[in-house]
Amino acid sequence: MKSSQIDVIIAVYNGEKFIEDAIVSARNQTWKDLNIIVADDGSTDETVNIVTALAKSDDRIILLTRPHQGVSATLNAAIQYSSAKYVAFLDADDLWDVTKLAVQMEALANSEHEVCFCMVQEFDTLPENSTQSYRARPEPMKGFSKISFLGKRSIFTRFGLFDESVAIGDFVDWFSRVVRAEVSVIILDQVLAFRRIHENNTTRNISKNVFLKLLKTHLDAKRKDS
Repeated sequence: MKSSQIDVIIAVYNGEKFIEDAIVSARNQTWKDLNIIVADDGSTDETVNIVTALAKSDDRIILLTRPHQGVSATLNAAIQYSSAKYVAFLDADDLWDVTKLAVQMEALANSEHEVCFCMVQEFDTLPENSTQSYRARPEPMKGFSKISFLGKRSIFTRFGLFDESVAIGDFVDWFSRVVRAEVSVIILDQVLAFRRIHENNTTRNISKNVFLKLLKTHLDAKRKDS
């Protein structure tokens, strides 16, 4: 793997329906100094074949295959494999604006911030007869979302990797440690990431109360320290 300034990490399990869209979204970034690490969590569908085919035309795409152990363990393996100064996360069913990484890198350049988030817009790909109750919210979301994150890889050395016992909300759990340590964070008022709502979402409404949970964690820690 060639060294890069940013490693984009995509964890995927049986993601044949959307994985190509996600990879193309990362590949088409105006910020070109990147690698795309696709960490496959033991998929049994065509995911690996799709990624392998895409990697043949772009040597920035790297496929890691491993037995099925869950998303947190898969993300951790990719983080440990990464050698870039910065890491970003893109879910296998989501998308980025083509300028996402460039805009965030500009915001971090010559600043003391170590982490940058952007706003996220949800969009539906549900059939009209879907019985799923949760639908895409029309208003953009501002907060701490995994797909909007860009940060220094060294943060994971300082605060540890994702808790592999946390099945859903692993990023929220991890980032609460970062918030407690008062790492410098900037949140951009720009929609640069897009969360797809479909019938197989596993996290659906997880981010709805992310900010409140992080704030509570931070305040609880402050009370203990005082």
